[in-house]
Amino acid sequence: MIRSLKDLRLVETGCLILHEAHDEARLARLKSRVEAEGEQRNPVIASPYEDRFLVLDGAHRVRAMTELGARFVLVQLVEPPERAEGWGHVVRGFEPDGRNGLLIGESPNGEVVAEVESAAGETAFVLSEEGGPLARSRVMWELQALYPEGASVRRIEPDGAVRLTNGEALIRYGAFAPEELVEIVASGSVLPAGVTRFRVEERVLGVRYPLERMMSGEPRARNVELRRFVAERWAENRVRYYREPVVLFE
Repeated sequence: MIRSLKDLRLVETGCLILHEAHDEARLARLKSRVEAEGEQRNPVIASPYEDRFLVLDGAHRVRAMTELGARFVLVQLVEPPERAEGWGHVVRGFEPDGRNGLLIGESPNGEVVAEVESAAGETAFVLSEEGGPLARSRVMWELQALYPEGASVRRIEPDGAVRLTNGEALIRYGAFAPEELVEIVASGSVLPAGVTRFRVEERVLGVRYPLERMMSGEPRARNVELRRFVAERWAENRVRYYREPVVLFE
């Protein structure tokens, strides 16, 4: 059996650490879909952290399942990463400058929160006057508050290249260590939605695990059911392994 299939678990919602905020519209759409389909399509990606699990990808799935009253969430456990990279956001009509309260520099001196690239090829650095993850998190919120109302955000890989058109800007967010994310959550805060990017060696998709099996029950028994479900799908030749990159419509 493929190794990553053995990393699937049903984890109680209270054991999951969420470090990013959520988008209300996206959450509403996902919650309606899960309820209508009666299943969780894709596992949440998480890594062990002390006696809990840090969610690396899937915060909206966790919140949707929680609001639907589920006790468990389907999770794929992965090794704890060294850091969370930052997504790049392409935003039209975004023009940060010193007048809006942000600390803008032409060189990366101090705590760099993000880099902003313009269509003209100019780069500026958004800085934090204070050190530490909490201060950087606060500046990220201030930065996103300057996104034009209703503007769409196109995500770019941390090291990805993009051709900007007039009026567009590319905001590349800085990285965080996992323990810094936990520190932010422990302080009662979270990062803005869609700023952290974790790389996963093998990602399991399309499990479509029944919602009714995650609503209640005892953890050990429910995980025995999950292992049986995976073994049955494997025996029925209903699992495919692809080595090439995947382009996924959400």
